[in-house]
Amino acid sequence: MDARQMTAGMMRLTNEAQAVRAGRMRGERRRRVRQAHQRLDSSHASIAERNAALAAACGACTCFGEPHCLVCGGEGKPGWQRPDESLFRQYVAPVLARLGVHLEDEAPHHDSLRALSWADASAQGASL
Repeated sequence: MDARQMTAGMMRLTNEAQAVRAGRMRGERRRRVRQAHQRLDSSHASIAERNAALAAACGACTCFGEPHCLVCGGEGKPGWQRPDESLFRQYVAPVLARLGVHLEDEAPHHDSLRALSWADASAQGASL
């Protein structure tokens, strides 16, 4: 499902939920619409939480630098602020490891994120 289909589905469910609240929809259809709306709300909350964690791992605003954002004004791309180290290790470090780049736990970096070992990536011919 692409973003347009998801948006269209969300709008349809929102309109149907408004009809349910206004009393224009009855019975089984009403129950199904309410359940679908609750599932959508739950999915949205889960996706929003995951997006916030990934943004924190990358040191980004939750909009990832969209120009319309009221929080960062479009400046919040990855690296905009200090990444959350534990989330960085959870989400970003496995990707870097897959590319042959590893975090060195022994060598502290000036801002407490550990230095990256680019030697492994270079030795394997990985390009970043």
